[in-house]
Amino acid sequence: MRIIITLIIGPAMLVFSGLLIAPDRTAVNLPLFTTVQIAAVGDIMVHSPQLRAQYHHETRRYDFTNNFRFVKPYLLHADIALANLETTFGGDALGYSGYPRFNTPDSLADALKDAGFDIIVTANNHTVDTGMGGMFRTIDVLQDRGLQVIGTKKSQEKESFLVKEINGIKIGFSAFTYETPRVSGKKTINCIVVPPEYEDLIDSFSYQNLKEEMLKVKERIEVMRERGAEFIVLYLHWGDEYQRQPNTTQRKIAGLLADYGANLILGSHPHVLQPMEFIRSQNGNHAALVVFSLGNFISNQRAEFSATAYTEDGAIVYVEIKKDLQTGDVFPGKISYVPTWVHKYWEKNRLVFEILPLDDALANPEAYNLNSEANIRRAADSKNNTAGLFKNSPAGPLGR
Repeated sequence: MRIIITLIIGPAMLVFSGLLIAPDRTAVNLPLFTTVQIAAVGDIMVHSPQLRAQYHHETRRYDFTNNFRFVKPYLLHADIALANLETTFGGDALGYSGYPRFNTPDSLADALKDAGFDIIVTANNHTVDTGMGGMFRTIDVLQDRGLQVIGTKKSQEKESFLVKEINGIKIGFSAFTYETPRVSGKKTINCIVVPPEYEDLIDSFSYQNLKEEMLKVKERIEVMRERGAEFIVLYLHWGDEYQRQPNTTQRKIAGLLADYGANLILGSHPHVLQPMEFIRSQNGNHAALVVFSLGNFISNQRAEFSATAYTEDGAIVYVEIKKDLQTGDVFPGKISYVPTWVHKYWEKNRLVFEILPLDDALANPEAYNLNSEANIRRAADSKNNTAGLFKNSPAGPLGR
């Protein structure tokens, strides 16, 4: 007699003839892993020359879309993309401005959404450049475009972090910025006093009493774990500007957060790229991947105006998160990157800023508007800078 045995696994019904097969994933050819790919970039800045470049006199509007058009496919390549917004959306009534107090047109948020970003970090030293009203309005502008915000919130009842389930993996995202020294006991960000009633609306830490301050981040990690987060991503605004190596404080913080169970630490503020490496916890049972600084993604910080050309260099760093569907273990998979460079040039008497993916741009310069030999050399130098910095890192070029 022929025996028909039916196994029901989830929504699928599988029929096997004449043989009982144990209901494991190998027997029924189900996937052993699920994955999520995160794409992370550094600082998105808008200096005064960028404001002038993005204003269109014909329409009397600002449009930042072209800044991201060449890197858009690389951001959409990931399941989720995040960036640090180093400006505010304080509104046109305050007047648009670059450094030192940044206020950018809302249309930048439209461009970020169009480019493929999902999560925007709003905790950095320019968070309150346009006051608390500007900080609140920045959150509104981003959220109105469907962008999610980490690092700041509008009230105690809101949350400044996320726990998102993507492809069956729950990931916690949180961001913190350094504080400047207190004034009369009051918290300051970039030496701007934060009213005491709003202090808890900005996720921040002081470099004073560092171990005690990091307990706030530990508590956040624990809250996200309680919400089901299986992988913890922290975006930290820290370090020394224009230094290509992390300082001892960054390393100390990274070590503490590895002990507390962070899985991925992404850094910003130096405005130049810094190395990435695994930092092992003190007990040796856990390691956190740390990208000490993601550098500038776009800005007007150029070799002509600063002591270093490295402010022109950037990268899209990809981190694959894998989950073993048999054991439930979640861990980093493949790590890769795309070197980027801010191409600034004149076209038809108009200044243009475009972020270039350097591998493709150098392979086909004309398609990426790289028509100047001088700029081709600068782009090649930028690629070499980044490749040299990441040479001993756990990452390889995308597609390796």
